[in-house]
Amino acid sequence: MSVESIPKARSLASFTDLVEGLPQVMAAAKDVDGRYLYVNRGFADRVGRRARDLLGRSVSDLFAPELAASYAAQDAELLRTGTPLQGHLELIVRADGRLGWYLTSKTRLLSDDGAVMGVAVMSVDLQSQMDSAHSGLAQALEAVRESIDYPWRIGEIADLAGLSATQLERLCRRTLGMSPRGVLQRLRIENAVRLLSTTDLTAGEVAAACGFYDQSSFTRQFRAVLGLTPGAYRRSGAR
Repeated sequence: MSVESIPKARSLASFTDLVEGLPQVMAAAKDVDGRYLYVNRGFADRVGRRARDLLGRSVSDLFAPELAASYAAQDAELLRTGTPLQGHLELIVRADGRLGWYLTSKTRLLSDDGAVMGVAVMSVDLQSQMDSAHSGLAQALEAVRESIDYPWRIGEIADLAGLSATQLERLCRRTLGMSPRGVLQRLRIENAVRLLSTTDLTAGEVAAACGFYDQSSFTRQFRAVLGLTPGAYRRSGAR
């Protein structure tokens, strides 16, 4: 199932030309039934398979059921409405097994006559952006990770980054697309995912270890970000 075999696939060919040489970017294209038409090296590395072996497969073949359902629903909504998904923050496991935050964007692929032929997806690793944009921010967030159960205040994080609170707010929104409080929430969830995947701690114990106010708040925020509850995530064995 190559690009050349798909009628009127100029938009897909243009997309592959754009992302083929960018291994730090995860990129893929799917048809309207969710089958992969194209994946780049970054995507193939992410799932640990050769790119050519992924063509014709769907998210249900590659990801845990709850995550696959979430991705498929996202695609279906995009195909239905035509509204692009821009800068959606997602937690993804990198090729080396470490958790990482990625900004994901999706848009519809159209044929030359305007017919919808599928979905194009790009995800960018935010860590490289933080490292290049401001090393102080990266260092501050690493300090937060190391003491994630601490009741951090935004002013304290700003001090660690060598910034004022206003400067931190601007830099986080410019670099990460969200407020410092939003970043702190996602760092807590990042650690929660690690604990759910590698320990037998209860949800309440995980919530406390990650600095959440209580278990109900933890469950609500976890689901808002990842699309499933902590218990469902643990049962899925999600990667």
